[in-house]
Amino acid sequence: MDTIRVKAQPAIWRKYWYVVAGLILVTAIYLIKGMTGNASFIVAKSELVIATVKQGNFRVNIRASGVLKPMDIRWVSSQVSGRVEQVFVKAGAVVSEGQILMLLSNPNLHRELEQARWELAAKKAENYAAFVALESQLLDLKNSVVAADYSYQGSKLKLDAETQLFEKQNGTVSALDYQRSQLEVKQKIQYWQSQQQKVLKMEANLLATKTAQQARLGLVENNYLRVKDQVSSLAVKATTDGVVQQVSLVLGEQAQVGGSVALIADQESLFAELQVPEIKINDISLGQTVVVDTRTSEILGEVIRIDPAVNTGMVQVDVKLTSVLPNEARPDLTVDGLIEISNIDNALYIKRPVFAPRHSKTGLYRLSPDAQFAQKQLVALGQSSVNQIQILSGLTVGDQVIISDTSNWQEHTDIMIN
Repeated sequence: MDTIRVKAQPAIWRKYWYVVAGLILVTAIYLIKGMTGNASFIVAKSELVIATVKQGNFRVNIRASGVLKPMDIRWVSSQVSGRVEQVFVKAGAVVSEGQILMLLSNPNLHRELEQARWELAAKKAENYAAFVALESQLLDLKNSVVAADYSYQGSKLKLDAETQLFEKQNGTVSALDYQRSQLEVKQKIQYWQSQQQKVLKMEANLLATKTAQQARLGLVENNYLRVKDQVSSLAVKATTDGVVQQVSLVLGEQAQVGGSVALIADQESLFAELQVPEIKINDISLGQTVVVDTRTSEILGEVIRIDPAVNTGMVQVDVKLTSVLPNEARPDLTVDGLIEISNIDNALYIKRPVFAPRHSKTGLYRLSPDAQFAQKQLVALGQSSVNQIQILSGLTVGDQVIISDTSNWQEHTDIMIN
């Protein structure tokens, strides 16, 4: 006997499964929408850097790196040639003016000095002998003047006596003898006067000779002193107080005339050479306050010079240090400088976001009060400092903003922070 099979009816949910799936999908979307709101992108909180908008005194600073340099620095050069025999100092040594840095050796200079010394002694002896001879001649002439004077005076007395007798006309003195006496007196007075002229000429000659001999002696003496100074210059000495920065010669090396021997700097008078990017140099002016950081201490200073030239995109700014120098301050020490450009009172500012240039408008993500979401907000930026930037509009005090790199999701207006 055949059994009649009854066909089972399918379950309603199997028949209308797509309706159930649609309901589940709608419910899931609703739940997700309730969780994410309008966010179209989800970001991990651990990947974000968040900053809070503050209000107060906003200082606009420019950071620049550089080195300390001495204001007073001098090269000590060799005045003579010679081989380095001894080196008394090394770089870092504190020296005073006149202290011997290095001793050079030059045997030729010592021989020249000895020769110049003997030449000077010989010239002095020659001059002395010449002066004695001339003075002896002058003395002889003066004696001749005295003798001529005595002879003239004798003849004059004789003439005076004969004149008295001749005037009496008693025949004691003949006219011929009287005339001879007159002629003799004239001859004696002329001779006496000529001897006086010879003495004057001899005195002038003696003075001129002494002047010429002294000039020649001066040449020989100057040559001696020159060689003597050269020998003294074999001991190279410091020309100023300071610290030796560099010694250019080593033991046994040949030094040349004018060649550098050592570099000495005054460590008490340092200034900072800062390198500022050329795009920021327009904000810097003379007299601005600078804080120089040595990594250990901070030194106050002020801008005293701005280089007019640009070198590889940087401009050199010289800073005078106005506060007491710390112990670690020394030439060529690497430092950082914080140049104060301006000081804005009661300003809104925030830690500087990535890719946020000053004086521009940019989109920043502002967090919701529960910090679960962030919405893109157009913000006007003003002056910028080293790590802060001024907010002109778009944010208020206390707003929290994402300042890390958001370039991967800039197209999304709302994001969820997970």
